[in-house]
Amino acid sequence: MQTVRSTLILMVFIHCFSCNNFLEKQPDDALTLDTVFARRAETERYLMNVFSYLPDEANIWNGTPWLGSSDEADITWERDSYATYQINLGNFGPLNSQFNFWKSYYQGIRSASVFLERVDECKELTPKELIQYKAEARFLRAVFHFFLLRQYGPIILIDEALGVDVDFNQSKYTRQPYDLCINFIVTELQQSMKDLPLIIDDPKWYGRPTKGAAMAFKARALLYAASPLYNGNTTYSNFKNSEEEELISQKFSIEKWKKAADANKDIIDLDIYHLYKNQNFKKPEENNDPFLSYKNLFLEPWNQEIIFARAQNSSNSFEQHCSPRSVNGWNGCSVTQQQVDAYFMSNGKMIDEPESGYMEEGFSTKATRFTPEKVWNMYINREPRFYVSVAFNGMEWPFDNHQLELYSSGLDGKQGSHDHSRTGYLIHKMVSPNSDIQNARYSSRPWIFIRLGEIYLNYAEALNEYDPGNPDIALYVNKIRERAGLPDLPEGLSQDEMRKRIRRERRVELAFEGHRFFDTRRWKIAEKTDGGPFWGMNTDSGDSITDVSFYERTIFENRVFESKNYLWPIPQSEINKHSLLIQNPGW
Repeated sequence: MQTVRSTLILMVFIHCFSCNNFLEKQPDDALTLDTVFARRAETERYLMNVFSYLPDEANIWNGTPWLGSSDEADITWERDSYATYQINLGNFGPLNSQFNFWKSYYQGIRSASVFLERVDECKELTPKELIQYKAEARFLRAVFHFFLLRQYGPIILIDEALGVDVDFNQSKYTRQPYDLCINFIVTELQQSMKDLPLIIDDPKWYGRPTKGAAMAFKARALLYAASPLYNGNTTYSNFKNSEEEELISQKFSIEKWKKAADANKDIIDLDIYHLYKNQNFKKPEENNDPFLSYKNLFLEPWNQEIIFARAQNSSNSFEQHCSPRSVNGWNGCSVTQQQVDAYFMSNGKMIDEPESGYMEEGFSTKATRFTPEKVWNMYINREPRFYVSVAFNGMEWPFDNHQLELYSSGLDGKQGSHDHSRTGYLIHKMVSPNSDIQNARYSSRPWIFIRLGEIYLNYAEALNEYDPGNPDIALYVNKIRERAGLPDLPEGLSQDEMRKRIRRERRVELAFEGHRFFDTRRWKIAEKTDGGPFWGMNTDSGDSITDVSFYERTIFENRVFESKNYLWPIPQSEINKHSLLIQNPGW
C-alpha cells in the first residue's frame, strides 16, 4: 500500500507538460516526449500523471461542489467568497464559473491520448505491461469524457494526440450529440475491458482500474443517458451545435433503459463483488450488524463491495471538516433538514407514513443503543443508516463519548465561532470512530467512486422503467434494505410508486457520496429539490441540549436553481477561443 500511496502522491505534482488552452499543445512537447517514452521509469511516471486528473471527491469544500450544492448538505461557512455558497445563491456563470473542470479534464484526455500514441516507443516495457498500460490510459480517457459529460452535457470528443498546428475551428472539434458522446465512452470502456484484469490480487496495485471498474462506468453512463434530462427532453429542442445537429435527442427511447439495466446486471453477474457485511471474528455477535456493516463499508479499505476507488485522497481533511469543534474539528459539513427527513424509521416506514412511530417533538425518557437519554424524539427509532450518517444535537461522539452541543451557546454552537453548523447537524458518515482529530491521527482509506450498492440501485431503477413489475426490481432494492436492517418493500407497488421508492432509497443509501447532485438533475426534478428554502434547526437559539427553542425548523438559506443550472456553464474564455464551441442554454 505504501508504494501505491507514494506513487499517487508523486503523480499529483508531476506534469510532463502544461496547457494554457484545453486543446493546445506546447511547442517544446516534441522535445521532451521523445525522452519520456524512451525509458520505463519516465513512461510509467507519465501514466501516473494521467491518473492524477482523477478528481479527489473527498475534497468537498473547494475541490468539488457536488455535496454542498445538493439538497443533502451545506458547506457551512457563510462567507461571501466561498464558491459553493455563491453557487447556491445563483452568483456564478461563464465569466465567474466556479468548479470548472472543463480545462483540466481535457488536459487529462490529451495526456491519455499522447500516452496511447507514444507508449509503443518504450522498448523497456514487457508486452504484458504494454497491453495493460494502454488499457488503463484508454479507461482514463473514457472516464474523463464521462466526467465532462455529466457536468456540461454534450462535449467535444478527443481520441488523438493533438499536434501543434491543429485547427480547432474544424467541425470535428464542435460539441457532439449527447448520444454520440455516450457511444464513444461506452466503446472506449468496452475496448479497455478486454485487457484490464478482472481482479487485482497485489495490494500495492489497489486503485488501478479493473474490468469491473470499466463495466461500472459504462453502466453509470448508460443510466444517465436513459434518464429524463437526456432521453427525449424537448426543452432542449433548440440546443444544436455549429453543424445544426440536435445535441439532446428529442425522441424518447425505452431501449436506453434496457441497455442500462443490462449493463448493470452484467456487473452483478460477475459475482466477484458483494454487499459488505461486518465481520468480527473476536466479536461474532457483531457480524452482519446493520449499523456496523454500513459504517465499516466506508472505513475498511478495499473491501468486497468496492469496484473502483481513489487511493490517495483528502479523507483526513474530510473527517476534520465534518467533526465538531469540541474535538478540534471544523464544523464544516452540515446535513440539511430535508436529508434528515429522508431517512426511514427503524420499522422501514417513511416518517410521514401511517404507523411509522415518528414523533416531531419532546424528549426521550430512556437511552437506546444509538441515543442517550433526553434526546429530541425526532432522532429516536430511526434506521441504522441515520445514526451512521448524521451527527445531531445530544448525540454521543464515538471517539470520547461526549455529547454534541450544536445549540447556540454550546461547545459546537454558533456563539463559539464562525465555524459552526448552519443547520444544527453535521455529516457523520465516513468519519472513523477511531480518528483522533485533536492529535491529527486518522485512519487512511480509499475514497469510493463506485460500489456494488450503487449498481443494485442502478439496475433496479433502469429495470423499473423498462420492465415494471419484474421481480428483480424489488429483489435488489430489498438486498440494500436488508443490509440496512429494514424490512422488504411493500408488495404490489405500481411503477410510479416503485420509482419513488427507488429514488428515496438512493437518497439514503448513497448519501454524501456525490450522487444526489447528478440524480436530481438527470431526473429533471432539481427545480423542486435544489431551489427555494433550505431548513435546519434553530442554531440562533438554545442554552442546553434540552432547550426546546433549538429544535424549531428554521430556514438557513434560500437557494436559487433555474432551468439553465441543469448544465454547467462552459467558461467564457474557452468559448472565446473556439468559434464552434456553443455555450449551454441559458448561459
